[in-house]
Amino acid sequence: MSERPDHTQAWMRFDGWIKRALELGASDIHLVAGHKPQVRINGKLSELDDFLLDRTQTRWVGICLGGNDVDYRLNAEGYMHLTRDVNDEKYAAITLAMASGAVSVSIRLHGGRIPTLAQSNVPEAVTRLLSAPNGLVLVAGPHASGKTTTLYSMTQWVNENRALHICTVEKPRHYIFKPAKSIIQQREVGRDCPTAARAIDAAMHQDLDVLVVGEISDFETLAACLQAAETGHLVLVQLHANDAREAVMRLVEAAPESMHPQIKRQVANTLRGVIVQRLATLMDGKTRMAVCDVMGEGARKLLDNQRVDAGAWLVRVQDEIAKLESGRKISADEAARLLREVGA
Repeated sequence: MSERPDHTQAWMRFDGWIKRALELGASDIHLVAGHKPQVRINGKLSELDDFLLDRTQTRWVGICLGGNDVDYRLNAEGYMHLTRDVNDEKYAAITLAMASGAVSVSIRLHGGRIPTLAQSNVPEAVTRLLSAPNGLVLVAGPHASGKTTTLYSMTQWVNENRALHICTVEKPRHYIFKPAKSIIQQREVGRDCPTAARAIDAAMHQDLDVLVVGEISDFETLAACLQAAETGHLVLVQLHANDAREAVMRLVEAAPESMHPQIKRQVANTLRGVIVQRLATLMDGKTRMAVCDVMGEGARKLLDNQRVDAGAWLVRVQDEIAKLESGRKISADEAARLLREVGA
């Protein structure tokens, strides 16, 4: 009869699991009592180790990461969020929470080399939006569509091609920028500032040129973004939306209903363009690549449900899908799936 492993075994393997997950290209690690450690690779979960976790193991990992008061804090707050450096380029965003009376640990791995626009398959036409002196650019897509990576690739293009002062507002950071032509400051909500709106306010007092916002979760953040766009700054914003119309209306709906007419006017005066993307799975079944719909200032007509003609688009997603299919990078089945998803 085998002995039950002591409660420290999972923690003793923790750094090894992080290292192995990085080697596999995983985005997340999950440590849940009653399960073996799991990693997410290209959107799919798989076992990382043949070690069966129990509640004593996950609790001890939580204590080692969060301190001796982890039980008290989880009971009081419901969950804990913390970060842990992995190496010079990567770090782990860790969330501790309770599930069925046991501590669970979820780890998202961030950092590494930021992909270029070309590596992400983001159309070159997007650089026209990024070359604008001011205004609002929206990056949208459904959940897990790669829009965060695209936002970072766009920011890196500005960093490498324009001598400007860039400030980001993130929760959490996903990559760590290195200065190129631009000065760049990254502010993480909850770590560097209490709220996104306060982070934007700080940036506006520091000779800002470009503002990058990872999420608009409240009216105060929306108002700050629109003010920045109206006062001569280039503002890049990420939104959860299925298409361009939904993206611009999500901005409006973030405000109280009484303010919708005002918000529509502000967006109509500042909107430079909207990028909406999905992820296409390539022929190898593992690699995924962005396919994008890119609208220019014609997207302003979406605010009032006006008819949008073909000239409003800088790039059509249908054409991007066709290019990948004709180049034998994606299968006919994958192309058909994507066309259904975008409603083409």
